[in-house]
Amino acid sequence: MVRYHVDELYGAEVVTSLDTDAYDALGAVEAVTGKVVYPRAVQQQHWFRVIDEAGSIHEFLLDENLQIVDFAK
Repeated sequence: MVRYHVDELYGAEVVTSLDTDAYDALGAVEAVTGKVVYPRAVQQQHWFRVIDEAGSIHEFLLDENLQIVDFAK
């Protein structure tokens, strides 16, 4: 596992920061958010920046249009 630094941003402002251990950057941000995320391909105000030990930067988005379906009903 590798140590990752995860920043949650709104625009250019960092609102939270956490460090976590994961096998990859995607796993790090999913561990922090508890949600499915996608690589950041479009500009969106709410996003996550993940920096690994080597200094590589990865950017991710939450699927904020994702609708949760309760199959227990």
